[in-house]
Amino acid sequence: MKRKFIYNIEPSDENKTIKTFLVGGGRISLTCLKKIKFADDGILLNGNRVFVTAKLTSGDKLEINIADDAESTVIPVNGDLNILYEDEDILAIDKPPYMPVHPSKGHPEDSLANIVMAYYEKSGVNSPFRCVTRLDKNTSGVVIIAKNSVSHDSLRKQLIAGTVIKKYHALVHGITDESGTVNAPIIRPDEATIKRVISENGAHAITHYKTLHTQNDLSFIEVTPETGRTHQIRLHMSHIGHPLCGDFLYGTENDGFKRQMLHASQITFIHPTSKTIVTIKSKNDRWLYE
Repeated sequence: MKRKFIYNIEPSDENKTIKTFLVGGGRISLTCLKKIKFADDGILLNGNRVFVTAKLTSGDKLEINIADDAESTVIPVNGDLNILYEDEDILAIDKPPYMPVHPSKGHPEDSLANIVMAYYEKSGVNSPFRCVTRLDKNTSGVVIIAKNSVSHDSLRKQLIAGTVIKKYHALVHGITDESGTVNAPIIRPDEATIKRVISENGAHAITHYKTLHTQNDLSFIEVTPETGRTHQIRLHMSHIGHPLCGDFLYGTENDGFKRQMLHASQITFIHPTSKTIVTIKSKNDRWLYE
């Protein structure tokens, strides 16, 4: 299956080469351009095949067709998906807790990827599983999946640039300040463990939070990570004395909660093709109370 992209050239793009317009404008990657330029219908300008060095004129119609021939090794398994949003480029899922995003040795057929691949088969989508915003198995909430290589490249670049805004809800021990910021570098000290620690030699990491509600020495907070380090929210909240409830790795082993009480509640990004700002919100914060 091919994904078609059509661009109507504006005066601001007059005299740009096709390569500059597509790659320099962040519309597709250089790797993708190298692949499609050899296809018969890979790049068409006003219906004609052209070189990537061809210059654009205002009013031109540029069409690119990208075949997604990447293969998937994920086993399709039927299951329920709580779909928050879907179009030709993006699939947004409300992931329940206790479900891993990717298959593993211990979870070969019960991951989100397995269910999405079965959904793709039924929907006629020819794409491997490309998760953009992955969550820990026990963390619930919004997961963004790219349905083609172009949208995947675009969203990954936004993540690296730090322009994707992610918000989480969490239940933590203790009474937190009204709001606060944790600025503490994170490092993985040993490849044999998944646990991270705070270290001056670690990667830059910043987390903002504000308190929404407090009760019985517990705080319900909204968290906005400025960076995206592994276990960042869990480690940062533990670092300031407010570990997540149910977090056996960074908190207390037996606090009465079955899993870390963390939920990806909202994500905002620029749509890969329409370039509009998209905000997707979870509808299942109730999982924090189950």
